[in-house]
Amino acid sequence: MTQPSAVSAGNTTAAPRQGRQLLALQTKILASPLLFASDTHQAWRFLTEQISHALYADRVSVWLFSAADALQCIDLFEYQHKSHLNGFCLQRSSYPKYFQALSQDVLIAASDAASHPATAEFNDGYLQSAGIHSMLDAVIQSEQGLCGVICIEQVTAPRQWSVDEQHFVTAMASVASTVHTFSQHLALQRDYQVLLERQEMASRHARIGFWEANMNSDELWWSPMVYDIFGVSPANFSPSRTSFYQQLHPEDRSLVRQSEALAEAGGEHNVMHRIILPDGSIRWVHEVAKWTSPATSTTARLIGSVQDVTAQQQLRCELQQFFTLSRDVLCIANDQNYFERVNAAFCRISGYSEAELLSRPFTDFIHPADLLPTEDVVTEISQGKAASGFINRYRHKDGHYLTLQWSSIRDPATCKVYASAQDITERQQLEQLKREFVSTVSHELRTPLTSINAALALVSSGVLGELPTQVQQMLLLATNNCQRLSSLINDLLDIEKLSAGMMQFVVQPELVLALVEQCVADNHHYGHQRAVTLQLSAEAGAELWQIQIDKLRFAQIMANLISNAVKFSPPQSTVHILLQRQQQRLQILVQDQGPGIPEDFKPLIFQRFSQADSSDARQKGGTGLGLALSKQLTESMQGTIGFDSVPGQGASFYVQFPLLP
Repeated sequence: MTQPSAVSAGNTTAAPRQGRQLLALQTKILASPLLFASDTHQAWRFLTEQISHALYADRVSVWLFSAADALQCIDLFEYQHKSHLNGFCLQRSSYPKYFQALSQDVLIAASDAASHPATAEFNDGYLQSAGIHSMLDAVIQSEQGLCGVICIEQVTAPRQWSVDEQHFVTAMASVASTVHTFSQHLALQRDYQVLLERQEMASRHARIGFWEANMNSDELWWSPMVYDIFGVSPANFSPSRTSFYQQLHPEDRSLVRQSEALAEAGGEHNVMHRIILPDGSIRWVHEVAKWTSPATSTTARLIGSVQDVTAQQQLRCELQQFFTLSRDVLCIANDQNYFERVNAAFCRISGYSEAELLSRPFTDFIHPADLLPTEDVVTEISQGKAASGFINRYRHKDGHYLTLQWSSIRDPATCKVYASAQDITERQQLEQLKREFVSTVSHELRTPLTSINAALALVSSGVLGELPTQVQQMLLLATNNCQRLSSLINDLLDIEKLSAGMMQFVVQPELVLALVEQCVADNHHYGHQRAVTLQLSAEAGAELWQIQIDKLRFAQIMANLISNAVKFSPPQSTVHILLQRQQQRLQILVQDQGPGIPEDFKPLIFQRFSQADSSDARQKGGTGLGLALSKQLTESMQGTIGFDSVPGQGASFYVQFPLLP
């Protein structure tokens, strides 16, 4: 074989080292503690530097497989710059011949890398740009097979690799394999340590401990958390099966032994029980364990975990107390429409026992006329929507029906529906009686009021002769109060008709601007009496806007809103009525310059007989029914009503209706 010539590495020229020299360097490298440092990056940097020094090589790198078809550069040492680089990647798809050579050969010695069959495909994109002439690559093997390669590259001039150099690089590949295996073990140790720390953290957080019992003796092992759960110290307490049974609550000992017998028979030891701590307090724990009895051993062991569930158990007991003591109906139902739990209130209200309510689908108890609406609500709940305020009728055991108002929600994790209900049967009966009473009284009052109004009008007209001024004033007061009482009766009757669904609507397309202009004109005199100006504004094209309404009921709504605005506006102010288009909806806005609406009254403003200040209302007049009636009329014609107000800055009431195309 031709004697290798001197080589140049950076600016140093020297004869290649011979076998004994390389063997001495190999021994020195193997003796270095840096190879097995906890920082594996330091080990790879040390190895590439030592190989470069031993062979006078310009570039030395270590590559490891990051995937089956990819080599990742772990470290590349360049002698000239005394620098280390990493992160490069070679893909099998880009260099198939090189990857094939690695799988077939232990060593690739390419004096002319550009023409060698294994390395020629690097020529275009790598060898020329880096000025590489020669390559010597040694395969790194592990227990799993090919795991990487050591790559030595000569930049300055072509180089013939001696047999001693090839043997040295092969030996370094074995060293690299050891370093790689060691680094994997370090990584596993670090991962295992992290896992232990996480388990310990989870154990402390969830208060879970682990234990192992020798079922053929008294031997019992506890992890540190179990000592804490049982309220004892590892320093002065030695666990045993005897001491464990002594700490069991007397009422739970048979339960635990039954669970252990079940585990011995092939089942699972899964039991919740109480223990008595040294200070006499009671703690709830949950044990889960498996029975193990190896075929090669006569020793049977029960290995498991124990968790402190005192807080959860206390919460469960508290919730059970609420469940038991609640006067409202509480229940849990499954997807098959069966109750799984019902409380005592449900049994008391319905007349059925718990077993009777659980044994049949809850749809069996629902009034036939309410089945379809109930099924619709159940479908919505199954889709994740919460139901609140839904009303249906449940059959009592004696045959009559109860009216229940429900609130329900579904837990997607358990697919169970949790529901509460109030028995509103008596409330509805009282409301019906109230409606009948109001309706009767209103009708009974209307006839005499009509006669009184007629008589007052006749006297006021002067038919019976000229009246003194004081008498005329008294007649005017009586007439005004009769008209106010008539208005109150009319509003009461309208509200009751709406509540009973008996009011008739003549709904048809109407030009809204003309209707609003008429409403403003109708209320002009009322505004003039209070020195308040009514001003109507509309967007361009508003004269063509149409909405689907009953024009008489619409005029009633507008009269209520405009008269309220006038009533609460100071003299010499202006009430603005605006017509606005908001996409496909019409909005009619009535703005006043009054005192505004107090914050605490806003939630009550659309309720019957609601007045922010009853003393002020008596001065200004009004019954507290106008807005409640306006809301019901608006919603009956598929509209919406609302308001905006800042105390001291007036109020703006609006109604919205869909615009016709």
